Amino acid sequence: MTMSDSLYLSGRKLIGKVLLVEDDLQFGGWLQAHLNKIGLNCHWKTNLTEALQSFENELFHAVITDIFLTSGNLRTEGLEIVKAIRTSGTPCIIMSSAADLRIAKEAINQGASYLLEKPFEMNELFKALENMWEEPKGLQAILERFLDIHKLTPKEKEVARLVVKGLANKEIAAVEAITDRTIKAHLTSIFQKCKVTTRTELFNAIFPT
Repeated sequence: MTMSDSLYLSGRKLIGKVLLVEDDLQFGGWLQAHLNKIGLNCHWKTNLTEALQSFENELFHAVITDIFLTSGNLRTEGLEIVKAIRTSGTPCIIMSSAADLRIAKEAINQGASYLLEKPFEMNELFKALENMWEEPKGLQAILERFLDIHKLTPKEKEVARLVVKGLANKEIAAVEAITDRTIKAHLTSIFQKCKVTTRTELFNAIFPT
């Protein structure tokens, strides 16, 4: 059975199985109730060990995890989950009440699809899930293969991934902790190597219709 066999999008009704990892009992319960309400089968875990065991034993269409899973502990266990599930291709949403550029950069580099800063509106989470449900299967693999074929440097690959995610130059510069001028230089090199002149052309070259 493939993921597409068991989930579909119909208006704002989502059908699928989601792993929620949140140590705050009140917030976790509230999130689970709302996710179930829109049609999802939400499995809620409160710690890293249970989450990884659950993911190993079951198929999930998406993972939603907090960055910090132990009260008073600054260990970013949510990022360990992102890293652990990366090879599966399962999309992941990261949540944090202490989101900063370091965490955002690491989450994206580890393969997270979205980062939501608490408190957030439920519509933001629903929209992120909708986007992931509509995203073609294997999108990340297609992107990585394209970047390898065109021999982009590691830094150019990071910038290209953020461009494809829709980030503007200033946003990319903030995430990468480099200047806007440096981003423009990287983009010039990326465009030359990929034989395109605009962001739109780059996207269409990676994902031709």
